[in-house]
Amino acid sequence: MDRIESPPSVALPSPRSVERASCPVCCGPSWRNRLASPDLLLSVPGLFRYVECTRCGTVYQSPRVRDEDLLLCYPTDFYTHGGGGSWCPTPAPPGSLRDQLRRAIRRAADGVGDDTLSPLIRAAGSLLAVSPDMRRRARLGLVDALVLPRGGHGRCLEVGPGQGIEMYCLRELGWEPYGLEIDTVAAERARLTSGCEVRVGHLTSTDYTDGFFDLVYMGHVFEHLPDPVAALRRCLELLKPGGRLVLLYPNPGALTARWYGESSLVWDPPRHLVLPPLTAVRELLARLGFAGARGGTLAWSAAVNAGAARRRRRRDTWDPLKLQPPRLLERAFAVAESLLVALGWPVGEEILVDARKPETPR
Repeated sequence: MDRIESPPSVALPSPRSVERASCPVCCGPSWRNRLASPDLLLSVPGLFRYVECTRCGTVYQSPRVRDEDLLLCYPTDFYTHGGGGSWCPTPAPPGSLRDQLRRAIRRAADGVGDDTLSPLIRAAGSLLAVSPDMRRRARLGLVDALVLPRGGHGRCLEVGPGQGIEMYCLRELGWEPYGLEIDTVAAERARLTSGCEVRVGHLTSTDYTDGFFDLVYMGHVFEHLPDPVAALRRCLELLKPGGRLVLLYPNPGALTARWYGESSLVWDPPRHLVLPPLTAVRELLARLGFAGARGGTLAWSAAVNAGAARRRRRRDTWDPLKLQPPRLLERAFAVAESLLVALGWPVGEEILVDARKPETPR
């Protein structure tokens, strides 16, 4: 049996909880039990229960950790505090074949002008740009929804930037990124990594000027919010007319969640508080005044997540900073999940939602 060494354990305080009277997304009063699990990642004390709303399908923690105790769920060895160090994608050496292909893909996919490329490289870039995976690689790991508008300048707010890696990538793509982080240690790391402004504070009370941003992005942050409705309402205020909101968060209907149950990384108790399915979050965004909410599920992390879930199910000591390469069965699992996603099944590991603030008030 494979064993992965973890940092020495430290006695942690148990966070207090408060009952939820209704679903935090649709306010539905009825629910069914989904799972109850201890913290399998950082050993925060307690058993944490998750229920599923019978109206909209949202899975949420109930009772949930109290607002004033949320930081107890993120001990000092949490990755945003420096465990494993910061790593940023390094662009290929200028002029190398890899660099030329990356620029050619972005030229074809994003309209980034580049007249220095040869016709052959341009043609190769046009072919490679058909693949979502190649487009993501060319953008240093960022998804299509985070592309800067063609020929424009844009201000982007990343809520919960963690170590600042995606802020760094957004800046490389031409955005003017800003960060908002509730944790002072994580905020300082994000500043050092990205070279951008990162404020400490909460989304619902931040003093950024209304209408200041062209894009608000939350990458694996939405599931941590104690009041998702208030947070999304504040996002709408912060966006310019025509600005966009992009959410990326774990899918409660992911194939690993179905197959591995409480061992799946989707749940991550007690840190994950609310996990709405795609239909529920789109309905919520429309109700709050967003327009044209599009979305789907992504299977890029399926092999890694399946490997981690297998080790957790076997109760192997597991450290997310020392992940082992996926095994053959886990790669096969990822292929199966990718095929199901391609066929339209919402079983990818992550949900991606892209919504827009209307040009004129409703």
